[in-house]
Amino acid sequence: MATPTSLPATFVAGNVLTAAQMNDLRGAFRVLQVVTTYSTSTFTTTSGSEVDSGFSATITPTSATSTILGILTIRVDGPSADAAVGRFWRGTVGTGTLLAPQIYQYGISSRIISAHTAHFYNSPATTSATTYNLGVFVGGGATTVFGHATGTRFTLLEISA
Repeated sequence: MATPTSLPATFVAGNVLTAAQMNDLRGAFRVLQVVTTYSTSTFTTTSGSEVDSGFSATITPTSATSTILGILTIRVDGPSADAAVGRFWRGTVGTGTLLAPQIYQYGISSRIISAHTAHFYNSPATTSATTYNLGVFVGGGATTVFGHATGTRFTLLEISA
């Protein structure tokens, strides 16, 4: 895969790019592939310890230098007095690699239903199949529902280096 490493550090008037440099510029920072999972199922928990929600997506990078952009859109339904948290993991929830940021919900009414969109960037440095998972937990032991019949979408984009 072409990379921008052979490009000049700065450009000044009168610079002329070589054909190789133009090809590197053209090949850099492209979306190489998109993987999307869509689910209308829900995951209900009262756990104060992080558990696997079942919302996941797997991608097989074409280059070990690629970056993965993950985007998750999910609805959370639970009592506002207890925080609901969702965190991204590369690999198994709890033992894989924890990624930032996280989904956090806390409100002021007796019940709160909200839609969240969160994203992360990750450089797995592999060309092997890589799974990203959403781990969830709630404070106070209140029943919280992650996902909804209207759908949860988890999208992974491979971005060239």
